[in-house]
Amino acid sequence: MRIQAAGTLCLAAFLAAGCTAAHAVDAQPGGRSPLLRGPFERELLLTGEIEAVRSIAIKAPQTSIFQMRIQFMADEGSIVKAGDPLLGFDNSSLADKVRELETKILDAETQIVARRSELESALKDLEIELAEKQYEHDRAKVEASIDEDVLSRKDYNDRRLAFEKAKKELDDTIERVKKTKKSGQADLDVLTIDRDKLRKDLLSAQKDLELLSIEAPAEGLVVYDKRPQSTLRFQVGDSTWPGQAVIDLPDLSEMQVEFAVNEVDAPLLEPGMKVEITLDAFPGRRLTGEIRRIPSMAVKPDADSDIAIFRVQASLDETWVGEMKPGMSVLGRVVVERRADAALVERKAVRFDGTGYWLDAPAKGDGEPVRIEPIARNASYYVISDEAYA
Repeated sequence: MRIQAAGTLCLAAFLAAGCTAAHAVDAQPGGRSPLLRGPFERELLLTGEIEAVRSIAIKAPQTSIFQMRIQFMADEGSIVKAGDPLLGFDNSSLADKVRELETKILDAETQIVARRSELESALKDLEIELAEKQYEHDRAKVEASIDEDVLSRKDYNDRRLAFEKAKKELDDTIERVKKTKKSGQADLDVLTIDRDKLRKDLLSAQKDLELLSIEAPAEGLVVYDKRPQSTLRFQVGDSTWPGQAVIDLPDLSEMQVEFAVNEVDAPLLEPGMKVEITLDAFPGRRLTGEIRRIPSMAVKPDADSDIAIFRVQASLDETWVGEMKPGMSVLGRVVVERRADAALVERKAVRFDGTGYWLDAPAKGDGEPVRIEPIARNASYYVISDEAYA
């Protein structure tokens, strides 16, 4: 009897678990038939890490410095309290800038004081000159007002000319006072604007300087982030850009799992599937969880990798507070296929010759090898179609 195929081959990595309560059919004399019927389960083994459901991302600050070098990091794995030093960046360039701006502001204020003093001195001199011109003007005005019948024509004309000259000199002096005040105030305004701009730059630099020293916003466990396009984590001496996440402070009260699932196996998973989870750190204890989120796109774990993975998230039915830590390795088992009553062949009775699967010990017939076409498999059994089993 030749067993015919009726399905397609389904492959998955790390398949485990066998078939229970299967019973042999048409056993040959002196041995157990490799053909069975019974329930069938196929499991997918997943590897991943524990992570917190909620976490505070500590990022490089937004400053005028485009690239910042990490100078201090709280020890990874340590518990920090709110207000503890957490992350610091090299502030030498900003500190130099602050000192330079403080010096420039002092120079600007000195220039303002000097220019104001010069202006006040010039105006005092002009005030004295103005008083003199006013006196000469008033005297010439009085002398020019004497009736021309009393004076000779020459004296009258000389007094009128002297009055006109005094009036012009007074007007010129008044104009010079106005111009001196205007130009002096303009100079002071420019110097003041320059100083105020320096003050604004100083405040910005001082703010940036403060931002380079980051304190913990809340109590939490220190976890270093991975550098972009790398599996290596940040360390002292690395450079970062504004807004780049450097440290995480996870909330340890509620944890979940992130599985790295090969792009070949991800289509086998669905949200809501139950997961049995074992932590490498606690091999004798088991947890249960549920597949919660399967991303729509696969990513490469690093730039040099040829394999794409899906970062699948699974919830946990409980969190072992005080024992679970982010980054702990886990192994998950998910049943991706169940058949209540399947036609089965023991895998140990089947050989693969590179071109096909052969059953060397058929249940009945002339004893010739029979080719089979598995439609599913686990660690112990192949599933064949009911038509091929018949």
